[in-house]
Amino acid sequence: MITMPAALAVTGAGVFTAAGRGLDAAWEALCAGRSFLAPDDELAGFSPIERAIETARCAPPGPESLGADRRAARLMGRHTHMLLAAVQDALEEAGLLGGVDGEASGLSGEEMAFFAGMDSVDPGEADLVSAVQTSRVDGGGVDLGQFFDEGMTQIPPLWPLGMLNSTAFCQVAIQFGLRGENGLFSPGAEAAAQAVIEAAESLREGKARAALAAGVSPVVSVRSVARYLKRGLLKSDAVPGAAPGGNPALGEGAAALLLESEDAAAGKPRLGYIRGWGRATAGDGDLAGAVRDSAAAAFQRAEIEPGQVGLVVVHGGGNLEEDEAEAEGLADVLGGHRPLVLATKGAFGHLLGGGPVVDLLIALRAMAEGIVPPSPGVETPGAKNPGRDFLEFPDSPRAARLESVLVLVQGFDGACAAFAVGPA
Repeated sequence: MITMPAALAVTGAGVFTAAGRGLDAAWEALCAGRSFLAPDDELAGFSPIERAIETARCAPPGPESLGADRRAARLMGRHTHMLLAAVQDALEEAGLLGGVDGEASGLSGEEMAFFAGMDSVDPGEADLVSAVQTSRVDGGGVDLGQFFDEGMTQIPPLWPLGMLNSTAFCQVAIQFGLRGENGLFSPGAEAAAQAVIEAAESLREGKARAALAAGVSPVVSVRSVARYLKRGLLKSDAVPGAAPGGNPALGEGAAALLLESEDAAAGKPRLGYIRGWGRATAGDGDLAGAVRDSAAAAFQRAEIEPGQVGLVVVHGGGNLEEDEAEAEGLADVLGGHRPLVLATKGAFGHLLGGGPVVDLLIALRAMAEGIVPPSPGVETPGAKNPGRDFLEFPDSPRAARLESVLVLVQGFDGACAAFAVGPA
């Protein structure tokens, strides 16, 4: 039996993508049909990367904009920079930046929950430069014996701690005084979906008065690309376009949203509401069934009918088999209803832990504007994916009255989630 909670107000948003900093930048890029995917020449030639694949990298925010000194920002790493920027903007929009533990908000750090989805953290090449230079021999090679005897002494002893994703999570919590309910999840899109659900549940159960849900992508590097080639998320023969039915492309980005109960949000502007959520796992390989069941659970919790959904923000990761399963699951849960569809990964790449929160915020913005933007890179429905021929992706911004939007998430190993969101 599912308990029906009151809708939760989204009072703050922070987005950091290849389009730039802010939800406005991401929204305007989508409406213009822009894609930030481009062949990444820095990755070419490294095994098992056979040739340059597409990625969507972010320009990191400056340390001054994060409230951190340069030394601290350097030690944090770019994934922490992106997460800090997103959380900072979400708190600022909600009027809580500097207000946690302050009289202005009446909110203590213990009353602010914080949950995030994050990927594995890879070492930066620059971290090892001194050690390698110390061990260099004539001809440009590296003497491994000398590296282990002398070179390693050039590596700061606390350097390995920087590769724990919990370190970045804690740095953000310390920066903003977040001391309430908390949790960190890893590694894929399902991690960020879990963060949003845990944030919502912390409010529903009265464990927090406000809750931050955030997610951040891995930093694009030879290591991260090789890792996801091995997991099957990416393909070494990737071709231009990360559209559903094409090939996935890795992107960088982060996003955060602040949830408050309707009572706590009284008097504040709202971006919209999260009304319901559901999750399911394709334990028996039935991915379409997991998509269907997670969406059905979100509808039941939100007390809405499939016919009320005007837009579906699909996961659309670019894997042909997964995209067709998503379409099949959608057809099952929607019956004969055919809403408009949006996919964002053709613009920003696959953001893994950052993707679901970006999609939720884009969904809320679409409802507020009454517009469904195009999906960059999406091929003609049915051209290569007959199972998707009922999905209608607008090829230009289309006005639409959106009563409810469904946001779908697919993670690793068949983990699926769905969110039903409504307008302010």
